[in-house]
Amino acid sequence: MVGNTNPRNPYIVGVPITDPNKFFGRESLFAFIEDNLRQNVKVILLHGQRRIGKSSVLKQIPNKVGNNEFVFVPFDLQGHSQSTLSSILHDLAQEIVQHLERQDMVLPNIQDLEGDTDILSRDFLPTVYQAIGDKNLVLLLDEFDVVESQNNILNNGAGFFKYLQSLTSNQEKLFIIPVVGRNVNDLTNLLSLLGSAPHQEISFLDDTSAKRLIRNPAQEIMTYEEEAIQEIRKLSGGHPYFTQVICSCLFTKANLNNNWTVTRADVESIVDKAIESAEGGLAWFWDGLSIPEKVIFSAVAESQKIAIDKNQIVPEKPLTLLKKHRISTKIYLLDAVKNLVINGWLDDIGLRVKVELVRRWLVKHHPLTQVMNNELKELKSQNSKVAILFKSQRILIGSIAAAAIAVGFGVYRVATPCPAGEHKALLGIRCEADTGRISRGDRRFFPNNQNPNRDRGIAAFKQGNYSQAAQFFKLAVEDNRNDPEVLIYYNNALAKQQGSPITLAAVVPVDNREGITQEILRGVAQAQNQFNQKRGLNGRLLEIVIANDGNQPEQAKQIAQALVKDQSVLGVIGHYSSDATKSALNEYKKAEVATISPTSTSTSLQRDNFFRTVASDAAAGKQLAEYARKSLNLNSVAIFFDPESSYSDSLREEFTKNFEKLGGSVVRKIDLTESQFNPQTEVAKSLYKDKAQAIVLFPDAKNTDVAMKIATANAQQTTRLKTSSQNPQRQGLKLLGGDALYSQTILDQGGQDVEGLILSVSWFREAQQAKKFATAAAKQWGGEISWRTASSYDATQAFIKALSPNPSRATVLRGLQNINISANETSGDSLKFTPEGERQNQPKLVKVEGGKFKLLQ
Repeated sequence: MVGNTNPRNPYIVGVPITDPNKFFGRESLFAFIEDNLRQNVKVILLHGQRRIGKSSVLKQIPNKVGNNEFVFVPFDLQGHSQSTLSSILHDLAQEIVQHLERQDMVLPNIQDLEGDTDILSRDFLPTVYQAIGDKNLVLLLDEFDVVESQNNILNNGAGFFKYLQSLTSNQEKLFIIPVVGRNVNDLTNLLSLLGSAPHQEISFLDDTSAKRLIRNPAQEIMTYEEEAIQEIRKLSGGHPYFTQVICSCLFTKANLNNNWTVTRADVESIVDKAIESAEGGLAWFWDGLSIPEKVIFSAVAESQKIAIDKNQIVPEKPLTLLKKHRISTKIYLLDAVKNLVINGWLDDIGLRVKVELVRRWLVKHHPLTQVMNNELKELKSQNSKVAILFKSQRILIGSIAAAAIAVGFGVYRVATPCPAGEHKALLGIRCEADTGRISRGDRRFFPNNQNPNRDRGIAAFKQGNYSQAAQFFKLAVEDNRNDPEVLIYYNNALAKQQGSPITLAAVVPVDNREGITQEILRGVAQAQNQFNQKRGLNGRLLEIVIANDGNQPEQAKQIAQALVKDQSVLGVIGHYSSDATKSALNEYKKAEVATISPTSTSTSLQRDNFFRTVASDAAAGKQLAEYARKSLNLNSVAIFFDPESSYSDSLREEFTKNFEKLGGSVVRKIDLTESQFNPQTEVAKSLYKDKAQAIVLFPDAKNTDVAMKIATANAQQTTRLKTSSQNPQRQGLKLLGGDALYSQTILDQGGQDVEGLILSVSWFREAQQAKKFATAAAKQWGGEISWRTASSYDATQAFIKALSPNPSRATVLRGLQNINISANETSGDSLKFTPEGERQNQPKLVKVEGGKFKLLQ
């Protein structure tokens, strides 16, 4: 401060930040951009709400992304909404020439471009490539959504999009990064034109970056007390624009008072001034809202104010508040809530304004009564089709509840958890289908597992506050050590915080297989946690994207398509059933995405990008057939199976082929899914009419209860035979089966009825080579683990071993084809794949004895 009585305010408000030393955060975003560029992704879409710092990000890409390989040319489309395609292309070419400082380059003129737009690609761009040498050209297109309007897109603007597509597909050295100022869900037309372009949201700053933005610009002059920083974070929510506004006001106050230590009281004292300073941007934002959105926004702010005044933890539902003001709604008002949630202004259940400074501005400048007087009366006078009807004396259509019922929505309490596959939405009053079904840490898949720290971690993760999210997730792990979801999210938060994570996906059947899903995720989580504890690969940590396909083939295909579009996903662990995997596999093959299933065994799953860490049906069927024929000396068997299940039918085929090859006979093949199926009748026929010596049970996971009924019917027949004076030596049918029956549930439910059951399984915890991993896993999860946990652990380990310093989908796929992992690094057996993607080790035979599975030597 010596010799400088009027220092310059270092906080930048309302204009893009060009100085890299004054820009903070977004490390993971820049890593995402660089990774995609280096993987030769030609179009990368960035999006975010207004004033979130999109233009600043665009300005910083040349500073933050490897500019030894790329030449970045910014081009602002603002003001081009009515321009012709030839005019835009001319201005773009001019911008490139000016940026390269090559005035000797010949510009195409507008008249020539009007006649032939290919001049740009045919004549102009080759001269640009010659000028930049070995580097690639990346166009940074700001305000890209200005080209979209209700009536037109750049006067036939779809042609502009298609022209860009053509350029990038035909120009090897050309890439584009468009930036749009709205939520990506609103850009259906744009995304359909851009195809499978990866996209990333420019969102709020995480905790660490926000603190740097607060402290660093004025660190040589100002000192912030920790409580002051917390108050700024509370007011701004991590929004960079509002953070800069608040800090700018604090700097002005400190300069006037010549007091350069900022306290919490100082922050509170400048709130009104900050609101005034942000008024221009806020008013512009408000004017862009629809009337229903304005009503909801003000109602939410008012509900929060009432809750604060009454010291209530949860605000009143805004719709309830509107009802008190005699406003009735239909779906359109709920849609307004959804829009505000999607665009980041309200929290995920629509009960709170995300940015506290904005809430205070709403209460001060747009109180609910004023909005109702101005906006709703105007809406009524316009006879709008939006079904929000205002009447001063009584509600015109009926109560909020009646309106909700009319549009088919159930009303739920906020505290009531949604079923798996659904999530709270729209003010927390109802559950809706979770169409995304994919989470890095921003949603919960197991709502019945009550864990407040998990929910706090999810909220922080959504805000991009990965440091705080990691802290909450760590506490959540301590609260429930048996839950793999929270351990995965904890590691994901660490990976995001570190920046440039290595990403794999795990696809699981959450909707109808929660227990199995958790078994699979435990193996994935254990491998991820071990890898990250060892600091990952060159400091890059492993991130696991969890996807829920509900074990439904069509849903599995949609999940696969979504994961393929996400260029950060280098490989996929999953899917659960053979049918789901089969449906998804073609999508992965198109993009050459490596897939390892820890549970799908069907022999029909064969692609050069498909591997599995579980024994195939070919191996299991052969082993069972050989044991039945050679060790049990069986000559005839009856097989119960599901012909519509790839897994079940594959096992039947492999067992039959090998059993008959050894001289045995399959005397009956019974469809256990037939509507008239009767276990007692079918067992009796197999025993007395067809003279079978054994029953072979090949149900899929959804029909194991039917298999138990067959076992019970067989036990009843055996009891009758033993007590029959006519058949004193007659024994019942022996039982054999597939690994769908390998579970504690089968032992618990089957009891004595499944004694003697023999199964072929991929992994058995009591096997000598498996004991080390089984012990470690039991310590990790607080109990014994299943074979699915072991095979999922091995699948994740396989991907980890296939990683290289700069991994891509192609290098991971090549790496899997050549891995050779020792038994010390797996669940018990060494891991190496055959050229067909099969694991090179034999399954194991187990037998139920004394209510337990025991290894058959």
